[in-house]
Amino acid sequence: MLKNKGFLRHKTRLVLLLFFFIISGQLLAAPGDFNIDGVFEAALDLPRILFLLKRDPNGPPLEYMGNFELNWAFLDTGASGILLSRETVDYLEISIDPNAQYADVGIGGIEFFDVSEPLYIGTDDFDDLDPYDPDHYLLSGPWRLQVKQYYAGPWPDEPIDILGVPVMAGKTVILNAEGPNRLELFSADIKESNDPTIPEIDFTVPLRFEKYITPKDPNNIPPLPVLAYNPVIDNITAEYDGASTTGNWLFDTGATISLMSVSQAAILGLTDSNGDPLIPPDFLLPVGGIGGQVEIPGFQIDNLIIPTLNGYNLTFNNARIGVYDIGITDEATGEFIILDGVFGSNFLCASAKFDEFGWLVDLAEGAFKKVVIDMQNGLLGFDVNDVYPLPTCGDAEHPRPAADITGDCKVNFLDLYALSENWLRDDCNASNSFCDGTDIKENGKIDLADYALLAGQWRNSPFSSTCGDADHPWHQADFNRDCSVDLRDLRILADEWLNDCDWLNWNCRRADLNLDSIVNFGDYAEFVHEN
Repeated sequence: MLKNKGFLRHKTRLVLLLFFFIISGQLLAAPGDFNIDGVFEAALDLPRILFLLKRDPNGPPLEYMGNFELNWAFLDTGASGILLSRETVDYLEISIDPNAQYADVGIGGIEFFDVSEPLYIGTDDFDDLDPYDPDHYLLSGPWRLQVKQYYAGPWPDEPIDILGVPVMAGKTVILNAEGPNRLELFSADIKESNDPTIPEIDFTVPLRFEKYITPKDPNNIPPLPVLAYNPVIDNITAEYDGASTTGNWLFDTGATISLMSVSQAAILGLTDSNGDPLIPPDFLLPVGGIGGQVEIPGFQIDNLIIPTLNGYNLTFNNARIGVYDIGITDEATGEFIILDGVFGSNFLCASAKFDEFGWLVDLAEGAFKKVVIDMQNGLLGFDVNDVYPLPTCGDAEHPRPAADITGDCKVNFLDLYALSENWLRDDCNASNSFCDGTDIKENGKIDLADYALLAGQWRNSPFSSTCGDADHPWHQADFNRDCSVDLRDLRILADEWLNDCDWLNWNCRRADLNLDSIVNFGDYAEFVHEN
């Protein structure tokens, strides 16, 4: 029963029109950055993955009318739990705890869910050629799952199952972003972090994990479903008409469109403090999720800039962003926190443009072949389509320093060591590549003139240094990954004090320094020692 969970509401119309358009990608070059132009507001699809459910890890999967049938779900890094539709629960005859209740927060507000019996969940590549073999599924659990309290409405609403962070925690996610470029589905897979088949990537963006769950909400009645922390991309900068604002955005593969908060939009002059547009919106779209559906305004901004660990920025030119506030109560402080933004799947795969009436008017090809999410090390990797030129050491915008002897595009101790190994040689010429590049002046000998040139370019590189790169690794006690161990990290340790730690909460946001599955005085002692 490969049930059709469908797109969100506006996607039904999109699918009917897809084949009337030619997908095309556009580039706008800017010095230094990896620039992508032409990304539109709505992802053509969201990542999909196959799944099965078991009561016993060594037993058979749950069946539909006596047969093991295929089930698929959207794979959603913005979801803290695992959500089953009422239809799936009925099909597989899953038991519901009669007393339990969980209150979850989404784009439409609070929604109440039932809670399932404990189950093991297995995931498999949506493109698996033999998906009926249960041994192909990567098993996790046992966990209780969120269950929709109501059946899906009439067409175009359809039952939707969502697999959130719990199935990905501590593993590596592979998103096949090329599929939507070919008008195919956006397939996904999950692998163990040491799997040799994980594809190579061209550059990485750092992630960290935040607590966007409220298990102590008075509306919750235990036993609660499995919950996990969600990934965040820090220091995303939005620019429009000379103004800029920087914030930390939820990385949400389950978001069809990307959003910025009202306060961020107000800084850019797009809306007032109430979210009312100050300029005509470029689009209006209905967006659905937990809590219901809302219509949001959207704007085309000049740039959306994301720092990478490779010394350049990932910059989306003419990015189309929705404006809406999504918030959650911080259980530690009682403060209601509005997310700065949501970075959705429209920046990962092919995307669609809509007019102010909600009609599809254009499509754009995605820039990536594969997107690799390392949920253990907190890294978001991109394998770029060949037609998009990446910043490269030695290109026009990134000339190699003359004193870069080793060819790593940096002038450092490795170059000094190479120079010292050939010190005072006087047989350098073109036939030996001027003593393998150590005759920097190319005058036939290696002496103080070469050393002076190397010293003058010491630590030079065409790529900027950044927090978390190979030369500036995160300190073990730098929990918030800002390259400083300070009171903000101590607050994280205090917030996680005596909590149980595992990959579901990224080992208590890394505060479990000694990895003994709890944050206590042992971790505090290591924190003080490291600081």
